[in-house]
Amino acid sequence: MQTGGIGVAADREWIIKNAKGKKFVYDSEAEAFGELEEYGEGAVVLTRRVYRGMFRTKPIEDWQQVGRPTS
Repeated sequence: MQTGGIGVAADREWIIKNAKGKKFVYDSEAEAFGELEEYGEGAVVLTRRVYRGMFRTKPIEDWQQVGRPTS
């Protein structure tokens, strides 16, 4: 898939993976970290870069764990 084509853009996906391995999808880093404590001990935030097209999403990289932002 090429970037810059019609309807294709690089983006990020965000999920929370709980201690049992179940995944929950979020639209942004802020939203994921805002909900993280709801999933209890052992839950982590993961992200990956993807290309989004009109009818499919293609991962650019594997899921990577993200630490809580310091602010």
